[in-house]
Amino acid sequence: MLMNIVDSGQLWVDMYEPRSEAELAVHVRKVENVRNWLRESLEGGPFGKLRKYRRVLVLTGPAGTAKSSTIRVLSQELKFEIIEWKSSTSESFTNATDFDATSSGLWVSDDTIFTKFRLFLERASQCQSVFSSSSTPNPRKRPLPSSSLSSSNSNPTPIQRIILLEDLPNVLHSNTRSQFHDVIRSLVENQDPNPVPVVIVLSDSGMRGEAGDERLASGVWERDQDSAVDIRSILPKDVLNGPYVDEIRFNPIAPTLLKKALQALLSRKFSSQKSPINGQMLDIIVDSANGDIRSAIMALQFACIRLNNKTKGADAQVLMESITRREQSLALFHLMGKVFYNKRKGDPPAPSASARDIKKDQEIDKRLKDPPKLPPYLSEHDRKASRVDVNTIYSDSPIDSSLFSLYIHQNFIQFCTDVDQCDGIADWLSWADSSGGDTWYQVNPYRFHLLALGTLHSLPAPVPRLNQKVCKPDFFDNINKEKESWDGVRDVRSWIINQVHELYSRPPFSTLKLLVGH
Repeated sequence: MLMNIVDSGQLWVDMYEPRSEAELAVHVRKVENVRNWLRESLEGGPFGKLRKYRRVLVLTGPAGTAKSSTIRVLSQELKFEIIEWKSSTSESFTNATDFDATSSGLWVSDDTIFTKFRLFLERASQCQSVFSSSSTPNPRKRPLPSSSLSSSNSNPTPIQRIILLEDLPNVLHSNTRSQFHDVIRSLVENQDPNPVPVVIVLSDSGMRGEAGDERLASGVWERDQDSAVDIRSILPKDVLNGPYVDEIRFNPIAPTLLKKALQALLSRKFSSQKSPINGQMLDIIVDSANGDIRSAIMALQFACIRLNNKTKGADAQVLMESITRREQSLALFHLMGKVFYNKRKGDPPAPSASARDIKKDQEIDKRLKDPPKLPPYLSEHDRKASRVDVNTIYSDSPIDSSLFSLYIHQNFIQFCTDVDQCDGIADWLSWADSSGGDTWYQVNPYRFHLLALGTLHSLPAPVPRLNQKVCKPDFFDNINKEKESWDGVRDVRSWIINQVHELYSRPPFSTLKLLVGH
């Protein structure tokens, strides 16, 4: 049985890749959005006029949310081929259909990776398939000579295709980023009435907040090398704000969809034998995946290898906890919810809590120790033990302490029930901002802990559930408005200077006439 589960070293994420929309663990409306864009980019929409505007689609979102799988499934449904760039030292790109880069002599061996990438985009956006739409291209088949094609079919219908970019060049390097912007800009500005659409798959990435704070505390900040790759760094501003780029963001996969997909995978894998994974184990995998289906399938495969039908009780529980120990950061709003809802030992469950959540809170309460009793003159600071482990959320935080403080400042009022609680949190925000040095890199290294503990101490327990929503800080909109205002001031200043220069460069008679006219 072990050999059957291991499958000769193959990964289940590759063996059981979804083949139809029914097997995708993605919301149907998200799939429909991608399908509509692809149809408009390949066919032009209902009136055939949208094709020239559908040049670049950027699929963004956390890793493991089936962005690439959605494109591959829709390629089977809409009958288009995928030309995909793969960066490696041994081969420049692989094509899902009729390209053979390794043996065609297409690339020069001493070219840089980016030069190969640029040549790939130029040729992939201009090449024409020699297969007709009535035939099925062989992924390993080399293109046929044009003479043989014309003799067998005088009016071939070209197969539609898209370019898929997932393995991007190192755009964090300023020179490479500038060259990448020029390549994308040239694709967008191409006057071809039937352009080849480009789909860019961009997964959220970057450091955890803990790592960022450690660099700040040591006085090191290399923004170009260490900042996360996002849509604003891979696309130039003029292209991003133009009509030729669209973004569709994928959300973390919902637990219900994720569990359904894992159950279907187990049914396919263990169709003729009993699965070693029971319902409780599957729930642990789903909870630890944090909406990442790739991570969930990897954990499921490893669990099936390590577990057997005789592993039960505490041994199975310990093994599952070790397998599913989180190696990715918490979702941002999950982090803020842990702090703002301020759960403490003995608090009544929320009205929407499931039986499993209630049982989990009870198990946490059993492990918590009551804090020592404070003297009477400090009785106002008496609190029950908190269910929130600040050290754990700090190590799993996707943001640094600076952004964490912005989210607290923007949202804390709606979780308070009186002015004194608001005053307490405001005091902690002020104290955290004022502690540290005068320069940005001398920030207090314990600011995250101070803000989290101060907020938890100041909030009521339990926090009333009033459908509060955590919002993005207004700070970023204000910064953008400030930048736009300064750009406007610079434009007006340049216009005035040009007008004055033009005025004084004219002959005296024209200058006098101009002044009289005004």
